[in-house]
Amino acid sequence: MEREVRLFLELLEKTNSAVAFTGAGISTESGIPDYRSPGTGMWEKMDQSVVSLSGFLRNPENYYSYAMESYPVRAAARPNAGHYGLARLEKRGWLKGVITQNVDGLHTKAGSENVFELHGSVRRVVCLQCREYYPMEDVMSRVFEGENPPLCPECGGILKPDAVFFGEALPEEPWERSIDLVSDSEVLIVMGSSLLVAPASGLPRLALSKGAALVIINLMETPFDDEADIVIREKIGEFFEETGI
Repeated sequence: MEREVRLFLELLEKTNSAVAFTGAGISTESGIPDYRSPGTGMWEKMDQSVVSLSGFLRNPENYYSYAMESYPVRAAARPNAGHYGLARLEKRGWLKGVITQNVDGLHTKAGSENVFELHGSVRRVVCLQCREYYPMEDVMSRVFEGENPPLCPECGGILKPDAVFFGEALPEEPWERSIDLVSDSEVLIVMGSSLLVAPASGLPRLALSKGAALVIINLMETPFDDEADIVIREKIGEFFEETGI
């Protein structure tokens, strides 16, 4: 790991316009399972229709029944060394922002300020009828007390997590800001993403087309490994602890 740490730091020291792109793998060390790891990935343990828009609209009770099991894990999760490392890179002026596929909010909790959540957030819910927002913590308290599905106190509409479900488009503003950020970057650091989910998986191609260096920190192979300047097969938190950042 010593060589990778040295190359990584040398690359960052030459720029003040790096951008991070993170996936589920950065949060596994915080206790949140990822989606595709053999034996532990969430897609091996749950029906994906639970987090599809059509499935949710057909039966929101199924989602909240699932959430009663998963919410305590997410609520207890805390940022790890990878999240804190990115926040410190931003404060140093080396990192211009974090683009994330994650919905757990751990980058913000760690202190990162320029965070673009491509898949929304499970920290809040939105009423599908009047578009009012509520904290997920308050809504899940009602669910644990027996209200399933929880309804909007203003209009009685169904409350849905403000995360992108299968069948929904990415929120326009963070996606457009992410494209601008990557287009102007000199280094793109991919962390904990399989780079298999479109359209976000196209961000490394955009960075490379603009002449940016590409760093990939991921335990599993990705489609961009052969084009990356540095590939690091280590746990993200452990790697950042070795960097001393």
